[in-house]
Amino acid sequence: MTSPSPRGRRAAPRTPLRSRRRTNTRSAAPRRATVKPAASAPAQRRPGTRRRSVLSMLAMSFTVAIALATGLPSTVLPAMDVAGAASIYETVAPSSDIRLAPQSFASDATAELNVTRESYSAEAAPPPIISEVASMGSVELIETELVVWPIPSNSRVSSGFGPRAAPCDGCSTMHDGIDFNPGNGSPIVSIADGVVVLATENGGGLGVNVEVQHNIGGRLVTSSYGHMQYGSLAVSRGDIVTAGQLIGLVGSTGQSTGPHLHLEMFYEDGVRFDGLAWLQSYAG
Repeated sequence: MTSPSPRGRRAAPRTPLRSRRRTNTRSAAPRRATVKPAASAPAQRRPGTRRRSVLSMLAMSFTVAIALATGLPSTVLPAMDVAGAASIYETVAPSSDIRLAPQSFASDATAELNVTRESYSAEAAPPPIISEVASMGSVELIETELVVWPIPSNSRVSSGFGPRAAPCDGCSTMHDGIDFNPGNGSPIVSIADGVVVLATENGGGLGVNVEVQHNIGGRLVTSSYGHMQYGSLAVSRGDIVTAGQLIGLVGSTGQSTGPHLHLEMFYEDGVRFDGLAWLQSYAG
């Protein structure tokens, strides 16, 4: 039954029923043609897709099994034979005593030892020099190597050994010694070990004079110290002195022009020689 048309409007002409059905039949055919094939029937799955699904299921099952095994308490797991595993660390007692047999080595070869003995010899000490000291008899002088300067070595030499102009009345033009000027009252020492053969305050032109004999290099050497101060003698005749020992003080006694040490040196023959060159050679 059709609804009444509104007023004022003309009613649409009715279409015969047969014509409408034809129209609907024609329009339905294209609709069926536009339907997607996926809606009508499911697409066939590939073999690779099914294989990946199976592998995923297996991996998931393995993961679940590991989680269960690690999460369970130790009491749930079956007991293990711990005693059997620990026995490998136990020390096994020997069934019998172990004894090592002695070892020996026999050889017919003989070792030859060549011992070389080195010869040696000892040099005998040089014989002492006999010094004849008045009122003392014979004195043995042992050879010595230590020689020192009678005064500081840097003391000024005012007059050397040899010919010269006479510095005073009665003074010799042939100077038999060396004159040192270390200063009045300076100490005078023995040049080496020896024995005092003369110690006097009346030495003539030498004034206060001391003579000491030495054994130096196997030769008898005498050192003479003149013009020393009165009362400064520190040794007496016959005294054994050592190198550097005090024997007196610098003065100006005897035939002297001022305080100085007059040093003379000579060998057994009594001939004086240049004491300055000798000291430079032996005392340095």
